[in-house]
Amino acid sequence: MGYLSRGVEAVGGRRFVLGLGGLYVAVAVGFPIVSEAGRSADELQVVSLLVGLSGIVLLYGGYRLPESDIRPDLYHVVAVWCLRAVGVIVGVLLLIAAVSSLTDPLGNFLILSSLASVAGLGMGYHDGQGRTRAVDAEEYSRQLERYRTIVEAVDDGIFVADADNRFRLVNDAYTELVGYDREELLGAHTSLVANETERADDIIEEVERNLTPDSATPSTYETALQTATGETITAEWSVAPLARPDGGDPDRAVIVRDVTERNERERRLERQNERLDSFASLLAHELRNPVNIGQIYSRQLDSATDPEAVEYVTEAFDRIEDMIDIMLLVTRGGEAVSEPSTVRLDDVAREAWTDLNASEATLTVETDASIEADDTYTRHLFRNLFENAIEHGGDGVTVTVGDLPDGFYVADDGVGIGPAERETVFETGYTSAADRGGMGLGLTFVQEMADVYGWRCSVTESADGGARFEFERVAPTRRVTD
Repeated sequence: MGYLSRGVEAVGGRRFVLGLGGLYVAVAVGFPIVSEAGRSADELQVVSLLVGLSGIVLLYGGYRLPESDIRPDLYHVVAVWCLRAVGVIVGVLLLIAAVSSLTDPLGNFLILSSLASVAGLGMGYHDGQGRTRAVDAEEYSRQLERYRTIVEAVDDGIFVADADNRFRLVNDAYTELVGYDREELLGAHTSLVANETERADDIIEEVERNLTPDSATPSTYETALQTATGETITAEWSVAPLARPDGGDPDRAVIVRDVTERNERERRLERQNERLDSFASLLAHELRNPVNIGQIYSRQLDSATDPEAVEYVTEAFDRIEDMIDIMLLVTRGGEAVSEPSTVRLDDVAREAWTDLNASEATLTVETDASIEADDTYTRHLFRNLFENAIEHGGDGVTVTVGDLPDGFYVADDGVGIGPAERETVFETGYTSAADRGGMGLGLTFVQEMADVYGWRCSVTESADGGARFEFERVAPTRRVTD
C-alpha cells in the first residue's frame, strides 16, 4: 500500500480524484453506445445514471479540495481511499465470480466500483482531516517550542495574556523584573503587578481600544509596575495581538522593558539643560551691563592720543557682546534668535575675514547671494569657519566662499578633515587645539545655527583636498542682482 500511496502522491491527489471522476462521467456517456446487445434501455439508463452521478460527485469533491481543511500535502490520502474502495469492490466481485455466476459482470463492476469510489472519497475526506489536525498540532507544538526558546533568550521581559487579561506565558526575564515566581504569575490577572497609584482597569481598557487583530504595529504604553518586594518601577509596554489556533479572541503578546533609569537620566539631563540655560541667561545679563558701559566710555576716548589702543578697546567690547549672543544661541537654540533680516553673504564674509587680520591667508568670494538670517550670527559663522581653516591649513591657506543650488559653501585648500572625524567635529567640546586654549565651541555654534534656521550642514573634501563645509536648504535664497 506504501507504493500505491507514493504513486498517487507523485501524480497528485487532487488531480487523481478529478481524473477518476472524469473517467466515470466519460464511461457513463459512452456505455450505452458501446454496450453489446441484450441490455434493455432501463438497464443502460440505470448503469449510466449511477456511474455518471458517482463521477460528478468525484469531480465536485476534487474541485472543492482546496476549500476543505485538508492540507495540500495530504490530498493523496483522499485519492488512496478512493482506490482502496474500488479495490475492495473489485476483490468482492472476483470472489463472487469464482464461486457463482454474475448475470452482468461489466454492469456490476461499473456500478459498484463507482459507488465504492464515492464512499472512498468520503472516508478519504475524513481521514485527511484527521491527519491534517494531527500534523498541524505537531507543527504548532514545534513552533511553540521554538518561540519559547526565542522568548527565553530575550533580555526584555515578555508575557502573553489571554482575552481575560490573565498570564498564559512568562519568560525568565519578566519573572526577574517583577520578582514573582512563574507559578505565581501563570493564571493570575495582569493587575497583580499594577502599581497602587495606577488604575489597572483604565490601562486595560486603553489597550483594548487601541489593539485590533489586524494591528500592523505594536501599541506602546508607559506605566508604573509594583514588584513583589513593593518596589515601583517605570515600565514600557509594547503590546501586539497574538492569534489563537482555535480562532478565539486573540491573546496579547507584551514586551516589557524597565525604563526607570532611562527616564531618570532624561530628567537629569533636562534639569541640567534648564540650569545651563538659566546660567547662560544670568551670565549674559550680568555681562551686558558692564559691556554696554565700557562701549559708551570707549567712544569718549581720545583717538588722537593712541588710536590703536582705542580701536583695540572698542573691538574687544564688540567682540564680548558678540560672544554673549553666540553663547545664548548655543545654550538656548531657536529661543535666542531674533527676527531675521536680509544678509549679503559676500559683505558678511569679508567683514568676518577683516576681523581676523589674516594678512598671509587669502579669501576668495564667489557668491553674490543674500539670505534671511541674523547678521551677527552669520558673521560669526564665517569667522569660526575661517579660523578653523587657518588653524589647520596654516597662515597661507586659501579660503573660498561659493554658491550651491540651494545654499552656500566654505572651502579651503588645507589638510582637510578625515571621514572618521566629519561627524564628531560638530560636537560640543571637540577641539584639536586644546593646548592653545581651544574650547571646542566654534563648530558647535556653526551646527547650532544651521539647526536653528533649518539648514542642512555637512563637511566633505574640497576640490583642493582641504575641508568643505556645505550649507543646503538655505531658503529663501535670492541674488542681489535680481
